[in-house]
Amino acid sequence: MLNRRSFIKSSIFAAGAASLGITEITYAATGASTRWALLSDTHIPADKKEVWRGFSMIDNLEALLPGVAESKPDGIGITGDVARLKGLTEDYAVVKEYVEKLAQTAPVHMALGNHDNFKNFNAAFPVTEGEKAPVKGKHVTVINSGPVRMIFLDSLQMTNNTAGLLGKAQRNWLDQYLKDSDKTPTLLFLHHSFGDSDGSLLDDIRFFRVITQHRHVKAVFYGHSHNYSFTKAEDLDLINLPSTAYAFGKKSSVGWVDATFTATGATLKLNATAGNKEQDGEVTEIKWRV
Repeated sequence: MLNRRSFIKSSIFAAGAASLGITEITYAATGASTRWALLSDTHIPADKKEVWRGFSMIDNLEALLPGVAESKPDGIGITGDVARLKGLTEDYAVVKEYVEKLAQTAPVHMALGNHDNFKNFNAAFPVTEGEKAPVKGKHVTVINSGPVRMIFLDSLQMTNNTAGLLGKAQRNWLDQYLKDSDKTPTLLFLHHSFGDSDGSLLDDIRFFRVITQHRHVKAVFYGHSHNYSFTKAEDLDLINLPSTAYAFGKKSSVGWVDATFTATGATLKLNATAGNKEQDGEVTEIKWRV
């Protein structure tokens, strides 16, 4: 029997937006490329002075704001754990403050992680006209940006419970959406990592069974592990984004990724603002599968 760890490691997998009730949002971008600032695991706390694992989440977030603004991105993406720990209303008040700061540079798009709260998030960010996909109880959005399409998924299963779950309804919606949509190169964004850990995405095998059969899905970006890394599932690129807030170990960078996407691939530059800065400025080129 194929377990979840061998599924990822060996990469052995089983082989019309309007009709799905979603209006796609198109952000300004040049036709040939689009530039995005990618953040993850911001863990923004209500108490701006809070320190965790020796890191100030707010100081680290403040440190990256000038760089993000200077990059002049077409959009900004955050792959979950936007709030500190339990997704409290007080946390989201501060989240909103910083989202508004980031939004002065470019539109901000967020996925939900295990430290977010669906109800409190939606109360803090009620205006998402035309963005949401019709998946009940999930925050799912679609964006067209220049040569690529981006889908932000919701892997929040239970607030402050480490494991994640997309769920059948979201997987079915994604499968049908990918069948009905045109073949624009599509990038998926979600919070949870993949593998055999009890804290990973619990339905990752079923998720990959859906997306590997749709060749226009080119890459998956995710967070959760606070570790910047690159792997593959078959020929599908998997990019694990670093946390902006704190590192789990001495080898991990804290920071954000300056990403330029084209129809054929991506250029990703790590901006390490704290933690291990040995890879600061490192550029990785990715060529999409065909």
